[in-house]
Amino acid sequence: MTHLVRLGSARFSWCLRCLALALSCLLSAQPAFAQPTLAQSGTADRASVPRSDIIRLLAALPDYADFRSEMRTLGFRGEKLDLAVAHAELIYRDPVIAGYVADRVIAAYGAPETGADARGLIGSLIERGLPHMSTAELGYYHRVEKLMMEALPVRDCGRIMRNRMPPGQFVRVMSRMAARLNTAGLRNYYRLQAKAARHGVTRPPVRLSRARMDAVETRIAEALATRIAQSDSPRVMQRAIGNLPGASNARACAIGRMFMDIVADMEGQEQRDALLYLSLPSP
Repeated sequence: MTHLVRLGSARFSWCLRCLALALSCLLSAQPAFAQPTLAQSGTADRASVPRSDIIRLLAALPDYADFRSEMRTLGFRGEKLDLAVAHAELIYRDPVIAGYVADRVIAAYGAPETGADARGLIGSLIERGLPHMSTAELGYYHRVEKLMMEALPVRDCGRIMRNRMPPGQFVRVMSRMAARLNTAGLRNYYRLQAKAARHGVTRPPVRLSRARMDAVETRIAEALATRIAQSDSPRVMQRAIGNLPGASNARACAIGRMFMDIVADMEGQEQRDALLYLSLPSP
């Protein structure tokens, strides 16, 4: 069952690390980024948009009226709306993060095949930076994401686990869940995202040894097997975990929530390794 654990973690890595909320949507929505033009100098490796202009545009994104309107549509109100705007300002006006994003956008202009990598940049930075957080911070981040996943309608939860939800819809769905967090929880969640994003630029990737990865996979697989055996329909659940894309939304969601419960119940170094494992880039 260990290969299924990696499959399940990949689903959560995709859905949870993608949680830059509406920030990454801003990047891909702007015409200046969506329709890049190459310099006509005979070299395809330089963008026609200067780096400094991209950084200035990034800094201006949170000021657009459409951003506040979009966040209101997603359910942010009052102090939580102000927090969302302040978070966008902090992320896109950080010189280290903005410089990194600008360089990636320029690289995408010169190499169209990497254009997809220029979208969702903040999410990828958070993914790379999370392993540098303390165990307490990683645990808190996981608890917040677990809370949001538990609040999802079963249909949405199942579609995410089955990898049947388009990325744009996923961001909207999970942003609505984030808007339902209490103010203190949202503030701390944003703080950790910003810290992780900066670590993602300034620190090298964290690696788990093959032995530690195997230990995490074995531990989670054993715990999943135990929980499935204790479920109301162990045979049905066993078939579902063997074929998540073909499972019902209810079964896939139940498996996903089991997965997160197992990690939440771990302690010490075992839990840290599992949290690091979850934060590894998707295969």
